[in-house]
Amino acid sequence: MLSGTNLKYTKAFNFRIVFETIRLLGPISRADIARKTNLTPQTVSNIVHRLIQKSLILSADKLQKRRGAPSTNLILNPNGAYSIGIDFNRDHLTGMLVDLEGKVISKYFYEVDNPEPYRAVQLISDTVNLLKEVQIDQKSYFAGVGISLPGPLSINENNEVINTINPKAFPNWHNVPIVALLQQKIDSSIFLKNNASAAAIGELWYGAGKNQNDFLYLFMGAGLGGGVVIAGSVFEGANRNAGELGYFPFINDVSPLSTSDVPHIGEHFNLSNLYSWLNISGIMIKRPEDLENLYLKGNKKLSEWIDLAKTYLTPVLLSAEYLLDFDTVILGGRLPEVIIKHFALDLPDLLSKDRVDMKSVAPKVIVGTAGPDAAALGAATLPVFDLFSAQKDILLKN
Repeated sequence: MLSGTNLKYTKAFNFRIVFETIRLLGPISRADIARKTNLTPQTVSNIVHRLIQKSLILSADKLQKRRGAPSTNLILNPNGAYSIGIDFNRDHLTGMLVDLEGKVISKYFYEVDNPEPYRAVQLISDTVNLLKEVQIDQKSYFAGVGISLPGPLSINENNEVINTINPKAFPNWHNVPIVALLQQKIDSSIFLKNNASAAAIGELWYGAGKNQNDFLYLFMGAGLGGGVVIAGSVFEGANRNAGELGYFPFINDVSPLSTSDVPHIGEHFNLSNLYSWLNISGIMIKRPEDLENLYLKGNKKLSEWIDLAKTYLTPVLLSAEYLLDFDTVILGGRLPEVIIKHFALDLPDLLSKDRVDMKSVAPKVIVGTAGPDAAALGAATLPVFDLFSAQKDILLKN
């Protein structure tokens, strides 16, 4: 069904457009905002007045021009809003409170051992309440709580997102109504995404994707997830699971880390599988920092895993490139940054060897900026993104 719009929705979209322009390009004057957005000076002035009233932006220094009075530059107010992000997985929980610029104000990290849903809900809610107790500006707006968990997601008949986690990796977590359970313990708006999609939104809003119009984000950690950004907007797909590249089947040899009846490349990037595979060879590790130490020592077994990973990634990235024609690939996740940089350095040459001659322009491969906390920062971005991002779907009446 097609949806229309009206002045109410246009005003909301313009409000976000002006906010987004200041966030991305500030310090910037009202006149420059009008030129960048094609809005009238009066419209920009009215919106700027509202943004200042809400303490979301600030007047900065004045820019002296050749003629006339100097114009006031506008910047984002970091203290204008705060949000909380929670990244939960079978081996850890990371919670952080961030300001409107994505700066981490407070952070908690716990190692966990595949807790059952009721224990995880209690730990998440306790962490959120601890973070909410951190002293922040009384005038600041609290945007809400973002939660990132391993996907895929499932949507029920009420259009509510519930979580569906691989029952083999997460016993007792199939179709758990995680938001409904958390809402009983947390008095704030709650936003849920799978960890890869959340991390992609974090990179779009705060990180390496901030000035990228089209990109594919790859998240390596609980498997191989991803996020798709097209024309500056997040594309989630019909069931909000776009970018789940880990379910791509192996083309030739199956990974030695694969354990499922339907082998897929995400198994090779699952950190728990990697730890177990290394443990079999007498290399006893259990956290990402241990992988970094192995890499810096030139461990041959880890090098074998990395080489295999690159062969599995190459056809997947080429397929996505041919389908979507994006100009950038951003790599991130819970792997140590030094290993992610290794992938970013080698993948362009590997891709060029298999790319068809007719395709003359290749996407850049870069490293995300959030590091191991990408999913937690992405989760913290979700409430702010929902409130302030200039995604075009806000124009559609629902």
